[in-house]
Amino acid sequence: MSLEAIKVIAVAESDAEKQRLEALAEAKRIVAAAEAAGKDEVQKAKDAADAQVLSLCQEAEAQGKAALAQATQDIQANCRTLETEAAARLDQAVAIIVERVVSG
Repeated sequence: MSLEAIKVIAVAESDAEKQRLEALAEAKRIVAAAEAAGKDEVQKAKDAADAQVLSLCQEAEAQGKAALAQATQDIQANCRTLETEAAARLDQAVAIIVERVVSG
C-alpha cells in the first residue's frame, strides 16, 4: 500500500470518528431536550391535576355544607313538629299523672 493511500485511509478514519462523535453529541442533545420537554409536560399535568383536585375538594365542601344546611333545617322542622305534638298532649299527660298521684 502506498503512503498516499494510507494517508487517505487515515483521513477517512479520522473524518468517520469525528462524524461519529458529532452524531453521539447530537444524540445526547436530543435526549436531553426530550427529557426536559418530558419533565415540563409532567409538571404541567401535575399542576393541572392539582388544580382539578382543589376544584373538586371545593365543590365537595360546598355540597357538604349544603347537605348540612338541609339536614339542619329538616331536623329543626321535626323538632318543632314534635314540640307541637308534645304540647298538645301535655295537658292530657298532666291529668293522667295527677289522677295516678291522687288515686295512688
